[in-house]
Amino acid sequence: MSERNPWFVYWRDWRFWAALWVLGSAILLGVPAWDARSWLAGSPQASFRQTHLGTWPVETVWWFFAPLVLWLQSRLTLLDRRWPWALALHVLAAVLIAGLFIGLDAVRLLIANHLPWSFLPTIIHDLRTAGRWSYLPLLIYSLVMAALYAVSFYREWRAGQQLTGELRLANARLETRLVRASLDALKMQLHPHFLFNTLNSITSLIRNHRTQEAEDVVAGLGELLRRALDHRQEAMATLESELEFLRRYFDIERIRFQDRLQIEYDVQPDCVLALVPCLLLQPLAENAMKHGISRDPEARLLRISARCERSQLVLTVYNDGPPLPRDELIEGPGIGVQNTRARLHMLYGDEARFELRDQPPRGVLARVTLPFNTTPVP
Repeated sequence: MSERNPWFVYWRDWRFWAALWVLGSAILLGVPAWDARSWLAGSPQASFRQTHLGTWPVETVWWFFAPLVLWLQSRLTLLDRRWPWALALHVLAAVLIAGLFIGLDAVRLLIANHLPWSFLPTIIHDLRTAGRWSYLPLLIYSLVMAALYAVSFYREWRAGQQLTGELRLANARLETRLVRASLDALKMQLHPHFLFNTLNSITSLIRNHRTQEAEDVVAGLGELLRRALDHRQEAMATLESELEFLRRYFDIERIRFQDRLQIEYDVQPDCVLALVPCLLLQPLAENAMKHGISRDPEARLLRISARCERSQLVLTVYNDGPPLPRDELIEGPGIGVQNTRARLHMLYGDEARFELRDQPPRGVLARVTLPFNTTPVP
């Protein structure tokens, strides 16, 4: 704005206003002094009544009071504990200014009537008796101060609003960074958990001389870790990519469980583009494998479901294994379930829910409910 309008720079510079005040003062003093030069020189033909000094309105003196008024308003704040003193000083200044205007009227009458200065108190008294004491300067001072304080309070309020907005924006950005950092930390806890389990599976296959299956697991693990690291910095992913990640994971688990593992998908087509937290389903599936399929030789079914209910996305991971272990009911779930709840709370607050419960007559169901959204949140 300042580049397009150079006057804007001068308007914000106090030196511009000081120069303007000096110029105006020179005009207000120079014009009547030049007009009254004969009277000031003592010419007998010159009359004070006929000069600008005798005819100019006394209100022009306000121009010389302007710096004092502005200075007082800037120095005497009404927002601190000393506001009674500030108010008293303003009252005193208003009275003094009103008295000065009365004195100027008396001085002009004194000079116009060629009276000695000793008559000044008498003239002031006569003006009071005649009702010519003007209290208008006192009212003007009060109104000007009220207007200046109103403008000052408004500017402080606007500055406070702007600062509050900036602080809120900075706080929101900081919270976003903290949430992303926490999500990255939680995901880094999940990666080693899955990695160690897979390495244990590879070790078991090697000990049982199932080298070809061990090589297939290593190859699948490499592909899985590559996909996981590619999405390491992303907080959200589509459900379609999450399901593809799960398929890679189940390819590894099938080698360990062979024909025993049965995977079913029940996913509504309109849900695949929904955004979900990255690596949300994998720890739930791993938890189902660990506490369900692995513990019961008769357990074999693991079902992944996704459906839309109004404005919510409902994801479930079901296994037909034994009920929840008693230690989880008493001491709480493992790291995978705890991290899932923590991530959902960070991303959605109270808008997301997580449930882990037995599913009579057989099996355990993990259910995640979160807002249905296909647009990335900035």
